[in-house]
Amino acid sequence: MAVLDPPTEPMPDLPPLPASAPAPPPPPPPKLTGALDRSRFQFMTGIAAGETAYIRGDDGNALLSYRSFASIVGVIAALMSSVVLVAGAAGVIFLLLEGRPLPAIAALVLSAAFSAMIIILIPATHVTIFEGATPTITIAQQSSVNFPTVTYAVGTGDGKPVARIAKSFFSRFGRNRWEILDANDFLARGEAIEESLGRALVHKLFSKFAPSYQSNIRITWNGEEAGWIIRRPGADRHADLLELNPETTLDRRAAVALAVLVLGSEP
Repeated sequence: MAVLDPPTEPMPDLPPLPASAPAPPPPPPPKLTGALDRSRFQFMTGIAAGETAYIRGDDGNALLSYRSFASIVGVIAALMSSVVLVAGAAGVIFLLLEGRPLPAIAALVLSAAFSAMIIILIPATHVTIFEGATPTITIAQQSSVNFPTVTYAVGTGDGKPVARIAKSFFSRFGRNRWEILDANDFLARGEAIEESLGRALVHKLFSKFAPSYQSNIRITWNGEEAGWIIRRPGADRHADLLELNPETTLDRRAAVALAVLVLGSEP
């Protein structure tokens, strides 16, 4: 004879699950005073290597200074490596069309190797930015090899890390792009990128002939627009500016270091 299970009591309703706590907002940057307590900076460009370059305020007074590191070596090395890569790519295509895959692979490897060797010859960048006689910001290239990516560590005058800035060599062939990495978790929190591909190509071809061919650079941080690096003269005829959103949480020291790498490296 089958045994029937006794009726079960209804399960009591479970209490609702607690609402998940929202992700904490990113911490605000430290409140800076003195030269960095502003949102607009005027840069000097075209300063010979070793000479003093100044970063000024709207009133024309010098706020910060650093030894210029602009060098024609980097420009020539980038040009030569680009020529080697383009010639290598043309050789690879020609050999493939001729049905010679092994020589094509050899040409690809050799062109990439020679291009990397040329880039390695670019001297490493180390910059200290002073407020008066006090070191305020340090920029240190983390590797002597600029290929395929070069990374700079940005720190305070006493060496405390603030952020990292990385740039891929391959961005030279399109829109120049710099990644802004968090100093603690090394994740990309923002970027600086040329305003458009068309402007980037015009900049590469004609910017040495007239400032009007320059391209401006948009800075984003945590998904929001943090400011612009202005390289092309606007209606007020001003150029070589760093203009920041006053509400951005991007550390001013990281922003100034980025602008120094962008504007200060141009001979």
